[in-house]
Order: sequence, then C-alpha cells, then structure tokens
Amino acid sequence: MRLKKSLGQHFLRDRKVIERIANAVDITPEDFVVEIGPGGGALTEEILKRSPKKLFLVEIDPYWADYLKNKFGEKVEVFNEDATKFNFSLLGKNLKFFGNLPYNVSTRILRNLLNHRNALSEGVFMVQKEVADRLTSKGGKEYGYLPALLQNFFSFEKLFNVHPKAFFPPPKVNSTVFKVKRLPFNIEEEEILEFESFLKRAFSKRRKKLKGNLKGLNLGDYGEKRAEELSPKELLNLFYSLKERGEL
Repeated sequence: MRLKKSLGQHFLRDRKVIERIANAVDITPEDFVVEIGPGGGALTEEILKRSPKKLFLVEIDPYWADYLKNKFGEKVEVFNEDATKFNFSLLGKNLKFFGNLPYNVSTRILRNLLNHRNALSEGVFMVQKEVADRLTSKGGKEYGYLPALLQNFFSFEKLFNVHPKAFFPPPKVNSTVFKVKRLPFNIEEEEILEFESFLKRAFSKRRKKLKGNLKGLNLGDYGEKRAEELSPKELLNLFYSLKERGEL
C-alpha cells in the first residue's frame, strides 16, 4: 500500500469501525454524499452499499485519485483536490459528508467547510482525539477561537473513539469519530472573517482577561472574564454589541 507521510495518511482497516461510521448518518437513494480523503476506498465501499444517488470523492493524492476512478468507475465522481481549499459549494446544497480527515490538516478542512456550510446538512468525521476534544469543548483550556467560531454554525457530537490498531500504519494517537450538523444561523462571509479576527484577539493571551486582550473596548462585565469563560453564543453577542456601537 502506497502512503505519503507528508499527507498524514493512515488508512482505516477495521471493518466494524468502518461500518459504524457509515451507519452514523442515514443514507437514502435520494442523498448526495461527499467523502473527504477516501484513500484506498474502504469507507467508500461501505457508503456505496447504501446506494446514495451520487457519491463525490475529494482526494488530494493523485495516485489514490486515479486508483479510486479505476476501482469504482461511474459509481463515483472523483476530484483530485485539496480539501482545505476545495469549493464544496460546487457539489450542491444539503449534502451528507464523511471523512477520515488527515491529522495534520483536519482543522483547516473544517474551517474551509464553514466557507461552504450550505453544502453540508450533516456529516461524520474522524480526527485526532485532541482535535475532537477541542471542537466539542464549551470552555476551559481545550476551548479556543476555532470551536468558539464553528459552534455558532455547526453542532458537534462525539460518537466513539478509535484505537490506533484500527489503522494502517497505526498512528501514535487515538482518534475520535464525531457527528456535525449545520445550524440555521447564517451571516455574510465578510462578517465571519470579522468575527474570526475578533475571536483570535479575544483568545490571543489565554491567561489575560478580555479587557487585556481587547484593550480600548467597552466590554462591561465581560472585561473581567477570560474568553474561555464565555460560550460561543456569548462571544458572538459581544461581537455584535461592540460592532453596533461602532467600536469594531
């Protein structure tokens, strides 16, 4: 099996785990499905057993992209693209997503999905356990600007952990499978970038209170708190409050 360390490739081979992932989202003959980083196609096979209307595969490695085209033929449409930059909106709206995301770029892929959030209705992804812990955190040391950003647009639910022995080659860390659903909240792209910049400032020095990281702003009682003490919704409301007053 050909693998590239630079792409963080660890292929899932445990059939029971593969089946659990495929079963985590209900697939019907009317569904359009996207799989990110299919590699050798183990999960792809399981998805196809559920007969989706269309299955799109986004694979960055040209070797595996060609392999998938040859293996599955017209059953799939393969895009030899980088999922951290790929325009998922081109595939449609309200699609169902799957992916064993490469550890070294998993958060960048999820951040890109925010840019194309209308493409995703729900999905199941596997990432490094530490990343899943951060994405689902509501506060404390694991909570940072990215979960505070993403949780305003998506819900995250941990499903189960996966041991390194389920992969080839085995990674040095445990993995976690989680489910994501798009929330109804929506704002313009420019405002997302403004909010993201605000969050990066708020979390820039974790030991400092907000009044130290957001100097010169009228934060009221929030000034005495650290960013990790505020929920994603509270941070969003603070952002809008400051923006309405013309302080941002």
